Amino acid sequence: MDKVLDACGTICSGDDAAAGTVDCDAGSSPPDTETPPTTTAASPSSPSASSSEKSPQNNKKKQQYVVVKVKSANLTKNFEILGQRMDPFAVVSWLSSDNDSDDTTTTKTTKKLLSRTHTLWNAHKTPAWDYTCRGHAYNTTGGSSSERVEIALWEDGNVSSAVWMGSAVVAVDELLGMGGGTNPTPPGKESDDIVLPVIWHGKKNRAKTEQTGTVTVTTVLVEVDSSAAATKTSTSGAAATSAAGTVVKTDDVTVTRVDPSLFVSPVKRLGVSGGTAPFFALKLVNPPDGRTENHYIGKDLSRAVDEIAFYEEMLSIVNSDNEECGLRDMLKFGFEYAGVLTAPEEGVEAVAEEEDGGDDGDASSNERELLVLRNLRDGCETLRLLDLKMGEKTASAGWHGKSWSHAYRQGVMDKTTNSYVEGFRLEGFDGRPETLVTMDPLMDYDNQKSAKSLKKASRMLLQHMDGREIALHFLDLHQGPTADADANLDEVYSNAELSELVMHEIVTRLAKLGAVCNNVTVPQKWVGSSVALGYDSGALPPRSKDESAIRSTVLVNIFDWGRSELNTIDKMQHMTAEEQKDRATFWGYYKGGIERLGWTSARTYLHRFGNADQWKEVTLTIYDFDAMSKDDYMGSVVVPVEETDVTEVKLGNNKGRETDATLTYSLHYRPLPSGSRLKGTWRVVIKSAKNLPNMDDQSVSDPYCVVKALSADGQHCFEQVTRVIHNDLNPVWEETLDLPLAADADALKKALEAGKAGLSEGNLDLFHLLPRGASEGT
Repeated sequence: MDKVLDACGTICSGDDAAAGTVDCDAGSSPPDTETPPTTTAASPSSPSASSSEKSPQNNKKKQQYVVVKVKSANLTKNFEILGQRMDPFAVVSWLSSDNDSDDTTTTKTTKKLLSRTHTLWNAHKTPAWDYTCRGHAYNTTGGSSSERVEIALWEDGNVSSAVWMGSAVVAVDELLGMGGGTNPTPPGKESDDIVLPVIWHGKKNRAKTEQTGTVTVTTVLVEVDSSAAATKTSTSGAAATSAAGTVVKTDDVTVTRVDPSLFVSPVKRLGVSGGTAPFFALKLVNPPDGRTENHYIGKDLSRAVDEIAFYEEMLSIVNSDNEECGLRDMLKFGFEYAGVLTAPEEGVEAVAEEEDGGDDGDASSNERELLVLRNLRDGCETLRLLDLKMGEKTASAGWHGKSWSHAYRQGVMDKTTNSYVEGFRLEGFDGRPETLVTMDPLMDYDNQKSAKSLKKASRMLLQHMDGREIALHFLDLHQGPTADADANLDEVYSNAELSELVMHEIVTRLAKLGAVCNNVTVPQKWVGSSVALGYDSGALPPRSKDESAIRSTVLVNIFDWGRSELNTIDKMQHMTAEEQKDRATFWGYYKGGIERLGWTSARTYLHRFGNADQWKEVTLTIYDFDAMSKDDYMGSVVVPVEETDVTEVKLGNNKGRETDATLTYSLHYRPLPSGSRLKGTWRVVIKSAKNLPNMDDQSVSDPYCVVKALSADGQHCFEQVTRVIHNDLNPVWEETLDLPLAADADALKKALEAGKAGLSEGNLDLFHLLPRGASEGT
């Protein structure tokens, strides 16, 4: 039993985590339990304890739960459309049949989604998931033979639709060894490996079938004292003790339920790409004051089983008056969580299936269980969002179902990306600026690249960016709807003002996050957890909008709890010395990543927006973008920061000699309205270049221009780039970049002062630890 429960550790919470908690199906309520009061999404609260009394010892009833672990598959056919290596995942569903008509040949099948495994990229025909699904209530007596389990195998379409590769459907009794003449596995023990055939059939001609491989699973039957399961025993959830002494999670007691009448029904699925969990649009029927109808968004619970217990315990801690070990202030940086909503999905109907099962995954119940979370895009024209994975080590073998092989591969990635260098790496970037979009890592392979290969290559490009590069693109607003060449700056903010205000707020909040992180007295193990940084990059705000209102739209949150536990003083006292050391080690990784991210953000602000004097000179350098190697130098020129009409200048080579290549630019100062946080900006217009040398052997170079300015005192260095022009030695950019001049030279100090309380024991002056000079620019 321990083997199954250890792998199921990702769905444990509270004190149950140490005991090996199993998270059972939310739709299956143990008998003799009371339904907890519903909570409103507008004012979420922890579920109330059941008022039912425990039954006498001799009258205890046993509720049984079936837990399935999907171990691996062995496929015989390649379903990848372009013939590349497949990226398989499995979807596990519970099938219940109900024959309520006189027609005995057809039964109505209700399909309930249990879990979806993670996608194993490039695992091809031999994926090994070792994924434990949430349990489902089951009665081994009383006619449960019609219930079945379906394991559907899919090839992840990445940016296109997933491809069904076949399903294995088996009766639950047979899985448990209670049918077919096999010896049943005793309750509380994991079964031996069960190998099931995977059968594919045509969509139009279901009689055309083909075995496309096998899938290996194990099962365990957990017996729970239902009277104990009905009682809420702690803030971390209900503890129901099985005959084997195992704690089992029953969702209807421990999960905060959201009243479905608060939301418009049915809910609409939103478009997703790759292995991203499905999200659903939620609309409040009567939004309370201060919230819009789109305040929340729904995340498919079947893809968040590993997170639900963490969110529930987090909700309990945040709403409590007890500041245990400093966690409450830390968890306030998490996404707003209201509970779990059960709602029908738009366009999906329950389908009657033939009794032999074996469908292609299209037929299912239209009911969805959704985590109700804050909708980050609410009120945004275009959300620009960074997903920054924290820690120099983002995987731990044997931790929450992570296999040794996966942890090893993840460790190799950590050491070859920015995780090992700065303690964090960029995993996702929504709302990218055009400068980054044009940095296509496969631009020289147009005839060979697919959407899948492009996504993977782009992800690698992001993972290798350091903090300086990340900030450069994150704050880039010089193109698109925030380009302000024709804007009336008496009515709207300039893009330089908007990026300065956003970065000032991020520095303040990251300083606060670092402070509360250091105030947590019990080390946590938040493996692979992330920090989200974001803001609305879709429009320039009007000057009539208060500064505090703009700041309130900036996002600094912690999230991604799939492989995390909430450690407390009580849990820590029950750990071995080795376990305590392990928690301290990983908490050190996490804190190091948070502190480095805060330091990098403050450095960025110092160099970009800390110059209140004058810019001295600008170096304009043209590079040839190369995705697979270091970008090639094509030429540069140093020009003074002074009023300059459109001018064509010759570029020098890497030896300082003039070449035939030229660059055309102009430079003008633009003052900003009184009361602005910036005095003004020097506007550098990069117009075009001619006669650039070709740096590629088998193609034409892809040039872009880097604008790097140095302040008069040599203490500030500003850097920004243009977009990449593909295959052109005479590129035309016509792009304007702004060099800001601060109105308040102490703005960074004020940001750090607002958030640094408790950052360290001593009087640490972070401002004076920041690097200065041209070599430390952002």
